[in-house]
Amino acid sequence: MSQDEENEPPAEPHRQGPQRLADLMRKGMSQARERPAAGLAQLEAGWKQREVESRQAKATEKARHEAAQADAWPLHLKLCHAPPEAVEALTGDKVLETAALRAARHVLQEGLRTLLLSGGTGVGKTAGACHLFRYAVHHETRTGQRLLEWDASAGLFVRWSQLTLMRDPKAEDMLLLPRAVQVRVLVVDDVSGPLGEELGPRQRELLEELVDRRDRPGLVTAYTTRLSVQRKDGGPSDFATHVGARVVSRMSRQGTFHLADCGNRDLRQGAKP
Repeated sequence: MSQDEENEPPAEPHRQGPQRLADLMRKGMSQARERPAAGLAQLEAGWKQREVESRQAKATEKARHEAAQADAWPLHLKLCHAPPEAVEALTGDKVLETAALRAARHVLQEGLRTLLLSGGTGVGKTAGACHLFRYAVHHETRTGQRLLEWDASAGLFVRWSQLTLMRDPKAEDMLLLPRAVQVRVLVVDDVSGPLGEELGPRQRELLEELVDRRDRPGLVTAYTTRLSVQRKDGGPSDFATHVGARVVSRMSRQGTFHLADCGNRDLRQGAKP
């Protein structure tokens, strides 16, 4: 053995074989984290840029759909047969914030099935109820995006006096009642009568059937009335007396309905909501 070989320090056992390879790999990874390769940095920058562009494209598409919906909203109301005064009240830059409108928004936000609006003439009950037609849309496009598309066939406005004629074999539109039962959003306007008067048997049977058949997930129904919904001296309200206890019980099942008394201030005469 030569003198040099005798003086050479022995190799460290723990630096040999697999342990040595693991040390080298750890060192390489540490250096890569400290000084990322130019190619890796470029790849990361490109990915981030594409992510930003994708978000911007989705935001632009959503804004385009919402603008198109705002333009189509008056026509949609008309196709649902909303009366002209309701169309006028719900379109434009400044929509009057009424108790009825707030109640309708609450129903949509909470996913409820039934809205009952009471109050005097001119308080905005009809317009507030027609706001529910916002729900008469598809919530998903063909591409799967959560955007809104109009579905004008899913909403219907009908006056209670029209529906009561449907039991007459001579009625002109015998398809009105089946459609009222099936549409996604139904507004039944002015379920009222003289104070203290009860619905006749045929009318009460019709209303019971309508309320029962529309009490299903995915359907929203608004009823408006000029009769008070406040209980009187512990007894039934004027509305309950008119339509019957069974209808009221079915309408007001816990967790499915919202009732709002809109007062008697005639907004058409300049009263504040």
